Amino acid sequence: HHTYDETAIEDIDPSQDFDEAAIAAYRDARAEMSPDAAELGWTDEELLHALCATSRKEGRDVGTLCGALTFGNAVCLRRHFPLARVDYIRVPGREWVQDPEHRFQTVEMRGPLVTLISKVVSQVLDDIPKAFSLDEGAVRRRDIPIVPQKVIRELVVNALVHRNYRMRQPVQIIRYSNRIEFRNPGHSL
Repeated sequence: HHTYDETAIEDIDPSQDFDEAAIAAYRDARAEMSPDAAELGWTDEELLHALCATSRKEGRDVGTLCGALTFGNAVCLRRHFPLARVDYIRVPGREWVQDPEHRFQTVEMRGPLVTLISKVVSQVLDDIPKAFSLDEGAVRRRDIPIVPQKVIRELVVNALVHRNYRMRQPVQIIRYSNRIEFRNPGHSL
């Protein structure tokens, strides 16, 4: 018995539809966390199968839903999950559509989850007000976001991982002048 994320998608060929840079990014992150991890010595095929990113169907490897979302290239993601994206929406002011002539700006972000998370975190952090610190003896100041990076990262990861991928809606991150709202399709797990 397989879970929903282990569902095989017959027309996803990992050798063509998975992004090599995303697989390398996963390996880099894993090596940073545990440089001696056994799976770092495995082939990509072995690694992807162990992560349930691929499944054997009729003697060949096919991508799973998990594999496509985590490692899929742009064409694969657009073909199978056209609304599995993040809409980062900048709303001027404190209310939704305060001025109908200047409603909002949207940045649409797509990509395999393993690389998308850091892109979204960077985009959000770029907009967060920063305090600065000048350490004793330092020549340059350090900018410190008023909301810590690890908090933003956790919010982004939760929004992307705990969304309902059966619903055809994007994750929305709405930045107002006084707050940020994270909305993911489905309900909180």
